[in-house]
Amino acid sequence: MRTWLALLLLLWSGLAAAQEPSPELRQRIGELATVLRGQGDPAALFTPAFLAQVPAAQVRAIATQLAGQYGAIRGQARITPVSASAARMDFEFERATVHMNVSLDPAAPHLINGWFITGAEMTGDSFDAVIAEVSALPGTTGFAVARLGDGAPAMLASIGPDRPLAIGSAFKLFILAELQRQIGAGRRHWSDVVTLDLRSIPSGVLQTWPRGAPVTLHTLAAQMISISDNTAADTLLHVLGRENVEAMMATLGVEAAARDRPLLSTLEMAALKTGPAAALDAWRAADEAGRRRQLAALDATADPARIDISRFSGNPLGLDVEWYASAADLVRTMDWLRRHGDASAHDILAINSGLGPVANGFAYVGYKGGSEPGVLNLSWLVRTRAGVWHVVIGSWNNPAAPLDEARFIGLMARAVQLLR
Repeated sequence: MRTWLALLLLLWSGLAAAQEPSPELRQRIGELATVLRGQGDPAALFTPAFLAQVPAAQVRAIATQLAGQYGAIRGQARITPVSASAARMDFEFERATVHMNVSLDPAAPHLINGWFITGAEMTGDSFDAVIAEVSALPGTTGFAVARLGDGAPAMLASIGPDRPLAIGSAFKLFILAELQRQIGAGRRHWSDVVTLDLRSIPSGVLQTWPRGAPVTLHTLAAQMISISDNTAADTLLHVLGRENVEAMMATLGVEAAARDRPLLSTLEMAALKTGPAAALDAWRAADEAGRRRQLAALDATADPARIDISRFSGNPLGLDVEWYASAADLVRTMDWLRRHGDASAHDILAINSGLGPVANGFAYVGYKGGSEPGVLNLSWLVRTRAGVWHVVIGSWNNPAAPLDEARFIGLMARAVQLLR
């Protein structure tokens, strides 16, 4: 998944005594508002050091994400100076007041060297408004917001909650659940060490580690969930057993489980999609038994070094060769992890909140997403400060064109914020 708003915390120094903002600070804040409207040039507004960490294209993407999440910017509401060259400020958007910190380089031309979005207060938004915008997206969507308690999840808002859609790396939640089941049964421990003998394609970092490196199950799970490490996922799938993960999907209540059998590893999925057309045609024509035989042969020859990963950065590619689940399936999966996951599992889910500063409004945020061209899933497990648990799931598929990921992320973040 992509870098989020939390990466904007750069070069923000300690706060000095409040005083009047300098004319240069007022000017730069006005220019920042212009950039947030999708105009202006970030390269002329931020210092080179800032842009080395957050390039101009990423600044524009953040402006697009803010617009998708909060609507068009209406103007600047308030500046609270903390020095002549630094201030806290509020920008009014259509659906929120967004709080930011900004600071300037003391040397001329006094460009912005620190920008941090600290949070937002929603105004006038609703699940109905989010549903209307999600429903208008091209392709097919699934959406669910559910309250969790002692009984079955209570659906609060949804679009096609029982519709199976491709979910990308969100299938790794099923692997995490099976790992937790085996740990809960005493068969394994988070501290168990296995050797890193398998490799897959990025995303992740473990594909660059030495073969045979000793790693704990905790490390594999943390890498798999927090940065969607494919080598970690494939290693855990091998260690836990493919059939065990498939059986766990039924335990979780994944109604689309039969469609996912045999459950592909990330390397197998990539090899099928980018390999010979005859092999892909044979996969599509085969039944479950035939596909298992085909995987046995594929696993003996698949080489991540020979897979052209650039094919996963263009137009959608074979979305039928994927991992499928409905929004309701993922609600039940997150609820199982809430109920049965131990402290380690919950901590692993919370490493990457997927929300940036928005997460600060909750007592707990667990997250996993998945994406490839034409596929995007965002799945959150949250607990409010009042102690109420919810799940928010969003999936979007379009086999005809790449997705506007920033827009969808903004829509789903709005849904999460409505729970605060």
